[in-house]
Amino acid sequence: MNLFPFKRIRDGQREFLEDVKKAIKEGKHLVAHAPTGIGKTAAVIAPSLEYALENNKTIFFLTPKHTQHTIVIDTLRRIKRKFNVNFVAVDIIGKQWTCPHEVRDLDSREFNEFCRAIKRDERCKYYKNVRKKKPSENTKRIIGKIKKEPMHSEEISELCSDNMLCPYEVCVEVGKDATVVVCDYFHIFSPGVRKAFLSKLNKGLQNSVLIIDEAHNLPDRVRKLLSYKLTEYSLKRAMKEANFLGYEHLSDDFRDTVKVLRGIGGRMKTGDEKIVRKDEFTNALIEKIDMKYEDFIDTVNDLSEEVLRIPNRHRSYAKTISKFLEKWDGEGMGYARILRMDNVFSLNYTCLDPSISSRDVFAETYSSIFMSGTLIPLNMYSNVLDLKPDRIILKEYPSPFPRENKLIILTPGVTTKYSKRSDFMYKKYAQIIFKIVREIPRNAAIFFPAYKILDSVREHLIKFKPGKDILIERQGMKKDDRLQLYNRLVNSGENGALLLGVQAGSLSEGVDYANNILDGVIVVGLPLEIPNLETKSLIEYYDFKFERGWDYGYIYPAMNRVLQSAGRCIRSETDKGVIVLMDERFKWRNYSKCFPMDFESIITEMPEKYIRRFFQR
Repeated sequence: MNLFPFKRIRDGQREFLEDVKKAIKEGKHLVAHAPTGIGKTAAVIAPSLEYALENNKTIFFLTPKHTQHTIVIDTLRRIKRKFNVNFVAVDIIGKQWTCPHEVRDLDSREFNEFCRAIKRDERCKYYKNVRKKKPSENTKRIIGKIKKEPMHSEEISELCSDNMLCPYEVCVEVGKDATVVVCDYFHIFSPGVRKAFLSKLNKGLQNSVLIIDEAHNLPDRVRKLLSYKLTEYSLKRAMKEANFLGYEHLSDDFRDTVKVLRGIGGRMKTGDEKIVRKDEFTNALIEKIDMKYEDFIDTVNDLSEEVLRIPNRHRSYAKTISKFLEKWDGEGMGYARILRMDNVFSLNYTCLDPSISSRDVFAETYSSIFMSGTLIPLNMYSNVLDLKPDRIILKEYPSPFPRENKLIILTPGVTTKYSKRSDFMYKKYAQIIFKIVREIPRNAAIFFPAYKILDSVREHLIKFKPGKDILIERQGMKKDDRLQLYNRLVNSGENGALLLGVQAGSLSEGVDYANNILDGVIVVGLPLEIPNLETKSLIEYYDFKFERGWDYGYIYPAMNRVLQSAGRCIRSETDKGVIVLMDERFKWRNYSKCFPMDFESIITEMPEKYIRRFFQR
């Protein structure tokens, strides 16, 4: 059975498809650096679906963002229509994003507690309509309709809401019979969510194939899923909850907890941080509230349950506090405990080691495919996620695009290195950028390591009058504002525009600039993490575990962001454009070893000459 849905298989795509087939057949983990344009989605879905249907396996296609589900569902639809093959696929996103109650201001943990509370108290009619002992004929009809044709989560949400059904619970019912489940990272890599999710679907990892899209995001995303925070703000809000429900003694305990944080913080000022020992906090707390630590957690949790029983109450700050206290009492290895002062105190239990969750997932999973256009160096990902060496296939695929369509230039003589930042350096950047964009016919994107550097260079750039509209990504921009900015870029006119954004931002990673919208991308400097205690702890931990702390915790993540930004330029085999990396450190071996094998560049301090020839040709 061959389920590849398109007429032509590209060369790099064929190789990737065959490697996917081999990895799944042998029950291994394929870690694949597969550049944009190979056609990863079709190449991974076709062989994995073939194997799953023949061997009664389940495919979990995992993505970090909802928007990336679209192409997966569209590919599955194409396969089903072209080959008339019988299978069920379901698109599941975080339940709060499809919830008919339209609760959008909670984080995922808060929403899960709210959802659990209203289901327990039988206050959710949408849930009850799906979970009746004898489902209605209408419920059966909706479930049958979704099973018949793969549907996008937005379509499922609208269909279910119109019929007074919970979209998430309907998707779970469909998922029980699904061969393909498209979902998010947290469904599998958040331990508590994974257990409940797989139990509801009646599925196990040992009989599943995991496809991890944009896999370069996975280590950092898992670390965030396993991290917790206690803030003065949440404690003060919890005081109000306690007072409202008559838990005055608990309100006093929350006030005392704030005093404990301030006591540990001593004379810390805004911007300061310090490492805190586990018992330093717990002992001070026990002494202050005069209660056993476990009893305090139970009492706070009791309050949170009452809060969530209040009609139209969607959040409990007490629940956030009880969850933090429970986790704080956990492991020390692989975590950093940090107190920060940002106007108010926050105590952080920060995960450093994603393998705390991932090692169990991949040890149990039948087979998995990691794929991304920036999965370099491959062995770092297999190490930090703790994949078993005897089950790994590491593979780097060349770009499928014609080399003559792309010009890559490294520009030395400038740097965003902290010790060399100055108004003189920002002006020098602006001068070179001005010369570059004069030679670029239409649109160009310029990505900076930080908003502050963006603003500093922009101030000089506008004085040179580059002749193009300047569009600026602002910190905290909402989705609609970014979309408006993108549309202005698309409709920029004959002279084009300059889009100024930041590396690791939504515009440098989350947007697909299709149809050759960009003639050029300029990457200004290296987005190295601020060397705060979390970064230092990460470097120390990876140094202890792999003797690669500086690489794994500092250099490689920054270079991944650089490559993500650079990759915005060439999105298809017919696109043409220039990529300019502007920092002398890109020549250094520590950084250049992170470039893909086909990353052929010219080093020059006069990039405008090469760019002029490129576009004239």
